[in-house]
Amino acid sequence: MDRLIKNEFFKLKRERFVLFLALLSFLPVLTGGAGAFFNGGAQNIHDLFFFMNNQYAMFFPMVIFILVGSLFYQEYKNKTYLIWITYGHPKSKLFFSKIAVALLVGLALAALLFLFFGVVLVVLQAANKVEGALDTYAPLALGFFFETLIVVPVTACLGAILINLSRNIIVTSVVGVIYGFISCFFIGAEGGYLVPGGFAYRVGMFFSDPATYYDFPRRATIGGCASAIIVFLALLLAGLRIFTHRREIEN
Repeated sequence: MDRLIKNEFFKLKRERFVLFLALLSFLPVLTGGAGAFFNGGAQNIHDLFFFMNNQYAMFFPMVIFILVGSLFYQEYKNKTYLIWITYGHPKSKLFFSKIAVALLVGLALAALLFLFFGVVLVVLQAANKVEGALDTYAPLALGFFFETLIVVPVTACLGAILINLSRNIIVTSVVGVIYGFISCFFIGAEGGYLVPGGFAYRVGMFFSDPATYYDFPRRATIGGCASAIIVFLALLLAGLRIFTHRREIEN
């Protein structure tokens, strides 16, 4: 398993799309920071986080879909799938190694995004373009961490299902965009905590403005956490079944 994970990271080092994904991840901060810098008045830190988090909720799933889709698509494109099987590597380990790398890289990209958000806040405050104390950054980071902890695993498993069904990276990427928008539809719904993407957003925003959370917080928190875990496990097992039971790998 360790060898497979190391191999996945080695292959990623040679792929330029990782740099593209990093730049794509930074877009919510770049657009929000640029808007605040050229704005005539100063903006509040929480308003900037609200804007950044909205963009993150909509577009970061596409980043994860492209990432996990590329990890699997390389096997089909380079016709290396049979080689791993021939050398005695179980298909289940091959699947989990790619999911593990997608999770690690996805979490790393999200962490870099939020660190970049902090740098932009420092620059904006130095230019008198932002209001509010920077000591609010830590609570925002905690909320963003919990949000990411839900978004990345669920999205990665769903992306793995799509790429192994379609074997088409473009289709997988487009569905990633659609998935991000659909998740956002449930953000405002009181029962939206049953949808992991909508629940994750509310959790992230709670640390910025508790008033944005659900009217029945205990029920929403328990139900949202349970739903996220169940959906993650269901998608993980479904993706594993699709990958391991697929016999025809060449068209």
